Amino acid sequence: MNEQRLYHILLRGKLDLEQASWFPELTHAEADDGNTLLSGELPDQAALMGVLFRAHNLNLQILSVEVKVN
Repeated sequence: MNEQRLYHILLRGKLDLEQASWFPELTHAEADDGNTLLSGELPDQAALMGVLFRAHNLNLQILSVEVKVN
């Protein structure tokens, strides 16, 4: 079964252009509260872990991770 998974990852604060370039597979937008929302489809859990590790390596605080399966 190949289900599409849409991820929403909320990070504390606003990303600069260099930080945003670390997440080319996701779109980024400023949330209403000034934090950053990364969103997009990822193929599997390994890809999600890669995104989370990159956020960690940039010392970004992960506020939430949501997944929607279609």
